[in-house]
Amino acid sequence: MIGWLEFEGVAPELAAAGRRLLVGADGVAIGFLASLRPGPAPRLAPVCPIFAGGGLYVSAAGRTPKVRDLRVDPAYALHAFLGKNDEEFQISGHAVPILDEDRRQVVHEAIPFAAFDRGDPIFELRVGRALWAWWERPGQPDTRVVRRHWPGD
Repeated sequence: MIGWLEFEGVAPELAAAGRRLLVGADGVAIGFLASLRPGPAPRLAPVCPIFAGGGLYVSAAGRTPKVRDLRVDPAYALHAFLGKNDEEFQISGHAVPILDEDRRQVVHEAIPFAAFDRGDPIFELRVGRALWAWWERPGQPDTRVVRRHWPGD
């Protein structure tokens, strides 16, 4: 697993696509976080990922199901909203709790919205896999999907 800054270094095109698809025109990133919960199915929740200090983070109220899930099993998948031509981006890996107050401060300073509590848990989203995909020639007989994976295609 690597941090976002290292991911940008080893897969710059994928990282650029991911940031573009995650961050809206208002500067707020939005995506869907899948986490594992006890029982038969994973959980999916909307989140506002935070790019800060070279890392990618999520923060949520301490009593939310997604925080409970990540504390039990750090595996996650984060998917951006679809872009033009159904362009998609997804990363998966492990969410690591951030306890260091200096790192937490860096994340707090980067949060582009006011609705958060400084005591809320923060997790760094470490990247283990990435997918970037889009459709070429949509609506034509030779429509095809193009996929880029990291690591490797």
